[in-house]
Amino acid sequence: MSKRNIVVKFNNVDTFQLGLGIDESVTSISLDPLDVNKMLKFHVYEDLVKLGFTPKNTMYDLLHFALAIYTIDQTVSRQSNGFQGWSRYLIVHFPVNDKSLWDGVKEMLENYIGFLSGDKWIFEFRQNENIRTFQQQLLQNPENFTKVSLLSGGLDSFIGAVDLLSDKEKPYFISHYKTGTESSTQLKIYNALETKFGEKSFKGHKFYVQPNQQNNLAEKENTSRARSLLFICLGLTCANCLGDTIEMILPENGLISLNIPLTKTRLSSHSTRTTHPYFVDGLNRIISKLGIHNKIINPYRFKTKGEMMVECKDPAFLMKHDHETISCSHPENSRYAGLPPGLNCGYCVPCIIRQAAENKTGHIKTIYAIGDIRRTPPSQKDRKGSDFRAFKLALQNLTTIIKPHSLVLQINRSGQIPFDTKAELLEYVSVYKRGMDEVKLFLDS
Repeated sequence: MSKRNIVVKFNNVDTFQLGLGIDESVTSISLDPLDVNKMLKFHVYEDLVKLGFTPKNTMYDLLHFALAIYTIDQTVSRQSNGFQGWSRYLIVHFPVNDKSLWDGVKEMLENYIGFLSGDKWIFEFRQNENIRTFQQQLLQNPENFTKVSLLSGGLDSFIGAVDLLSDKEKPYFISHYKTGTESSTQLKIYNALETKFGEKSFKGHKFYVQPNQQNNLAEKENTSRARSLLFICLGLTCANCLGDTIEMILPENGLISLNIPLTKTRLSSHSTRTTHPYFVDGLNRIISKLGIHNKIINPYRFKTKGEMMVECKDPAFLMKHDHETISCSHPENSRYAGLPPGLNCGYCVPCIIRQAAENKTGHIKTIYAIGDIRRTPPSQKDRKGSDFRAFKLALQNLTTIIKPHSLVLQINRSGQIPFDTKAELLEYVSVYKRGMDEVKLFLDS
């Protein structure tokens, strides 16, 4: 595995240079919006100004950090730089406002970002007085928003939005998009929420961030494990600007959050670790040590996706619009089958869990590119059927696990589960078992 040194710079006045050994290479990544050689296309800073959000220095550093990690993740090829085409060794030289503060969370960041992306990360922080900063505004939250919640365009985040609004919360929704499908899906959801609950019941903003593949230093990387860190930090930034105690809601069902590898060979590489309890707990501890008091909360960590649908606080409204959401890992792929882009594929892990949830409500309304996977399962030779076959194997193996202790070991396979009491640990076991039962009921129906 080769080491890649990455020097991150946020403006052209940063003259930092790195002395290297003979066997080391260095790449400089510019995130300066005015730099023609920047590695990322984004309007985050301008958007924050327009929204009236003025991050404090530490929050601004954290947002910088997330932008840098996302850029590196998308422009350093796993195939060219990773061990066996996957895990990369990345040494990131990063400028911050308070070096001693960030050195205090260095090892935690290396551990938890490594858990998220599957890479080896080393962070070398340096003091840089030239970083652009904002002055904190005096009036933070004049419209009295009570929560910030991520709104991706997926079914879970839509349910989270409906529940917040039904509870008379006043949420500020944060979205992030790369593609036209993501943007149009999010717009449909915003319009539906506004029609139902009123334009003054919430606000929201869609951030655009996209790697600059025209930069000659950029390598194409199709995986995007670290994208979720950027999404979370965009939400945290806005929550922190609205108030130190505003919670940031991360709505995701408990089964997909646990990210249990379906077979021994998959090692959790086929689905996200974004909302895994280990990562969320670690990120909360990191931001607390940085002096950021906002909390990241997943209120659905003990619910299956089906339970989220059935227990939604406005089920009639949910059923009217649920089919417009996108839960798929690769919704653009439908065009390869001669279908319009932006369809849920029907055969990836999130799509199978989604169909199981819809099946629990009694009616599958979403149009899937593959049709009904139960009636026309993918061929054994077809790669796109790997998740379907993995679920079948996982469900078969689960029937042999009888003792509760064995189920505890099972849910810890993708990451150590943090818990305060035995009852909390058993809640995680229970949501895993109920979630898999939902999938089994769907596939056997």
